[in-house]
Amino acid sequence: MSATTSPPARAPARKEDAASREPSTPAAAGGQVRVLARGLSILRAFTPRNEWLSNQEIAARTALPRPTVSRLTANLTGLRYLSYSTTLRKYRLGTSVLALGFGALANVDVRVLARPLLQRLADEEDALTVLASRDAMAMVCNEVCHSSKSLFTLRVNVGSRLVLPYSAMGLALLAAMTTQERDAALRQVSHDFKKHWRELDKLIEAAVEQYRRCGFCTTLQTLESGINGIAVSVDTPGAPHSFTIGLAGPSFRFPAERLESDLGPKLIAIKRDVEQRLAKLMPSAGDP
Repeated sequence: MSATTSPPARAPARKEDAASREPSTPAAAGGQVRVLARGLSILRAFTPRNEWLSNQEIAARTALPRPTVSRLTANLTGLRYLSYSTTLRKYRLGTSVLALGFGALANVDVRVLARPLLQRLADEEDALTVLASRDAMAMVCNEVCHSSKSLFTLRVNVGSRLVLPYSAMGLALLAAMTTQERDAALRQVSHDFKKHWRELDKLIEAAVEQYRRCGFCTTLQTLESGINGIAVSVDTPGAPHSFTIGLAGPSFRFPAERLESDLGPKLIAIKRDVEQRLAKLMPSAGDP
């Protein structure tokens, strides 16, 4: 995975300079609208796969002058609408696009697509399955499916909050992030969990390696005694790493070996199924 950092930030304008540039005429206001339109055209240049693009490639896709593209991509990176890779010298959509992406996803409910798949897995494995998204240092459960044939149950319901660095859901999200995104998240983890940071740093490092190697993260009794879990990250078009899906159950029924050899491939299959369905439902890059 390429390390990602932002390009050198431009020096902020002095207050009086910024004020002197405020639009006082319709022509000035029109100029700002033109800049906004160009910025949006750059964001639209990225397809749902969110591949890395250079300034030259973006200029070709948008028909904008390359100097204009260079200026706008630098500004969009500073606002976190784009991420920049110093290794590749290219850009792709950043975390701030999530705010825009969720608006588009309102008509394509990930929960509706994921729920029947998660319920089937819960029934087949006699376990708990969850679709979750991040809120600060918690993973909020958006969908929870309990096995319909088991007396076993965890006290987890829609709206429940799982501690991000101790849950398989949170570790999968951290592991799937870009280096830049993960570094920002880890700074917050280290601040909020100062007393346990040394332990958590090792746990997260191991999770990142496991995700790189296997495509999922497992936890062994870290969230609740006697309970093991496993999770994968789900990429939504234009908003990568928005959700995670996971499974949890008693450690005697779901030892580490079974999680990795049996449940991991099943969760990855559900992840790919959901992503493929989303990709078909979302408008293509060329649609108006």
